Amino acid sequence: MRKSSLWASFRYALEGLKYTLVTQQNMRIHFLAALGVLLFSLWLPLTKVEILILFVCILLVIVAELINTAVETVIDLVTRDFHPLAKVAKDVAAGAVLLSAGMSVVVGLSIFYPYLDILSLQFPERTAHPLNIGLAALIVFDFFLTLSLKGLFNRIDRPEWEPSITMSLASLIAVSLMMMTANWLVMILVLLLYFLLLGTRLRMKTGKPAVLLGVFLGVVVAVAGFFLM
Repeated sequence: MRKSSLWASFRYALEGLKYTLVTQQNMRIHFLAALGVLLFSLWLPLTKVEILILFVCILLVIVAELINTAVETVIDLVTRDFHPLAKVAKDVAAGAVLLSAGMSVVVGLSIFYPYLDILSLQFPERTAHPLNIGLAALIVFDFFLTLSLKGLFNRIDRPEWEPSITMSLASLIAVSLMMMTANWLVMILVLLLYFLLLGTRLRMKTGKPAVLLGVFLGVVVAVAGFFLM
């Protein structure tokens, strides 16, 4: 009886993972990103500690997304009508996913960056800024600055001008990588991904001022940060 119950619990857990993967686009993105990171880590001479850190970060993001899905499902079960507390619960759960994903990006950049010299295609006579804890500080500063401005514009009843956190962080990271690396291939890929994201956001019918303000904040924080470091 105990064995059957244990096997049933294991099967139900796998069904929960499958449901989240099938129904949630964000979970599919997380899985694809995790697969890409793991494949990349196999190619690079990472240490055991670095690989374990990557595993922990991947697991944290997936667990956060599972909890977020569970919270949203329970709320939708209780009520389909709009309720301020239901919105708060969903937003807080989504915030947990955002923080875990952001931390994983910072950790991943810190681990992978020293190994990018394996790609020997570099601009001649160009020095690159070293990656250090300053980049992580810039990302955290930009996040809280953008979040604070969102709260400010919301309080003055101008929600259309709330800067996009996604575009602010994306702009900061893109500009930072451009300033740090001397590898032209990495620069082209970064620009390609960035403009694909920017174009997608600008094609939306609403939120263009928020997107442009987010881009402005990210660029300004990145440039100012690298001049001060």
